[in-house]
Amino acid sequence: MASDRLLVRSAYQRGWQIVDGSAIVETFETKEDAFQCLVDRGARVHLSWKRTVIAGAEVPYDFCAEFQSKYAGRIRKELHGPGVGKWFWFSGSSSGSVDTKDEAVFGVERAYTRKIAGADLPR
Repeated sequence: MASDRLLVRSAYQRGWQIVDGSAIVETFETKEDAFQCLVDRGARVHLSWKRTVIAGAEVPYDFCAEFQSKYAGRIRKELHGPGVGKWFWFSGSSSGSVDTKDEAVFGVERAYTRKIAGADLPR
């Protein structure tokens, strides 16, 4: 899990930027090109995380990820049954089960990065 976690942001009328802390790493014409650069570097996008809210209530051990205010994935801790204590993650058609919350965040951010870059599509 040692990959870089970098921010991708819109560079108003100049395309998309990859940012590391306060430093602009590189600017690209398209969002897909910026995400492909992350894949090429072995990095992942830094998504925005918040508590999952269902019927107006926050769900314990359950978090949703967003990129530019759009749903990107979800993680949740299993509290009952045979998977108790495991963290499950979902992003598009990708999913997994891991031991820690940090591993689940990594799974969502890596899967979302690869999805936007089209890295798993046949070429």
